Amino acid sequence: MSYFITDVKKIYKNKLVKWMLVFLLVVMIADPISVYVINARYENFFEEIGANPFQFWLLMNSSSWGNTVVYTLLFVLPVISTGLVFYNERQSSVYKWLIIRNSKAKYYISKIAATFLVTWINFFILFSINIIVTYFAFSADAPKTEQYMYLIPKKEMFSYPFYQSNPLSMVMLYVFLNALAIALLSLFALAVHEIINLKNRYVAILFPFIALYLINYGTTFLLIDHLNYKLSVIIQPRAASALTNNIQSMDVIIVFLVVALVDLVLLGVGYIRNGETL
Repeated sequence: MSYFITDVKKIYKNKLVKWMLVFLLVVMIADPISVYVINARYENFFEEIGANPFQFWLLMNSSSWGNTVVYTLLFVLPVISTGLVFYNERQSSVYKWLIIRNSKAKYYISKIAATFLVTWINFFILFSINIIVTYFAFSADAPKTEQYMYLIPKKEMFSYPFYQSNPLSMVMLYVFLNALAIALLSLFALAVHEIINLKNRYVAILFPFIALYLINYGTTFLLIDHLNYKLSVIIQPRAASALTNNIQSMDVIIVFLVVALVDLVLLGVGYIRNGETL
């Protein structure tokens, strides 16, 4: 437990993590407010387009600047979220001392648990803040316009039962899935740092980002006819209404399990590889 608490503290003390959280907090709060202020200038905008918060929360509103920022940085955020804790320790004499002090297994399990939980909690809270601000800025009782109807997920989509129960339930489902996806990708970044001893700090940030970007780019071609199995598509709520491929609940479970399995395999390789260097 002492390893875990120390790792959590180190992640939050990292300047990159601090700046990322502050920056994203501003985005989450400013995006819905700016969308409301800008659109209020146009006569009859809310009457014709709509004023329901379901239309304007950040992950749904693909035309907003906040949505563009988040999805542009989608593969950078997991790397920064590691806080480079493992990387920094391995570059110093602290690494061997920490393992000798207790055990190698506890050390690595702590890194995995701290990275995953801190990242998931951070993004779940950030996206939730955006939901709260959006629902304050817009009215949940606003009429459902024609534009609103375009955002309703297809009946065959995994998210439709959540929407049918309550639109906010669907919103929170995607908040959960996006936070989970970023948390799993942060484990991939951690695994890269464990497997490859990158000496330069900037390369340590850039390399896993490029790897994630290329993997996403590659799967676009491999899954061109099966986008229901593409992680970056599954976590976008607009895909539930716009995609021709139906995303079933089992598709979502399979994709997340595959990503988690890849993480575990790579983390296992990193564990074994670093055992050889002790």
